[in-house]
Amino acid sequence: MNFSNFASVIKKNLKFILIFIAVVLAGIELISWKMSGGYDVSVSLFIFSEVNQTAENRCDGYYSIKAADEFSNSVAQWIKSPEIVTEIYKKANFQLPDVSLAAYSKMIKAQKMAPQFVEAKFRAADPEKGERLAGALAQVLQDKAKFAGEFSGDAVFTVSGGQPVIVKNQADYLRNGFLALIGGILFSIFLILFKEDENRN
Repeated sequence: MNFSNFASVIKKNLKFILIFIAVVLAGIELISWKMSGGYDVSVSLFIFSEVNQTAENRCDGYYSIKAADEFSNSVAQWIKSPEIVTEIYKKANFQLPDVSLAAYSKMIKAQKMAPQFVEAKFRAADPEKGERLAGALAQVLQDKAKFAGEFSGDAVFTVSGGQPVIVKNQADYLRNGFLALIGGILFSIFLILFKEDENRN
């Protein structure tokens, strides 16, 4: 297909292209609007341990750091547990959202950033709720750490939560609209050319 034929096809189907772009653009902006709102919360969790020193493990705190490193993995996994999420909401005096059990494990995301540092992220309806959930998160994890330390024998674990960073979740309507515009143009042209090719065959 030469440029002249291509231009003719585009001109003939210009109305369809414009309608298709408008629908895609409206749909993307609507999704962006629904996904925006609320506040994103980030909480830094610092993990410490005290290991009983013996002649075999007296290495200037090496074993304490090593134990905290290993325990950080447990903390990151605990946060994904529906049981932990339930305890956090109860501690903060909030009712749990009416979602599936599988969704509970995705409500709070955790990532181990360093040997003694885990970052937890979640979304809250307002800053006050975000602060209360962040405080409850640190408290629940500290309670679990204390319980775990009682059975470890040689180590005492501590989980300390930092000051939460709370940022309003705002969709980038301009960027999303631009991407929707480009995508709408390209996909509508693809559909038109595909239809033209089918008609010729």
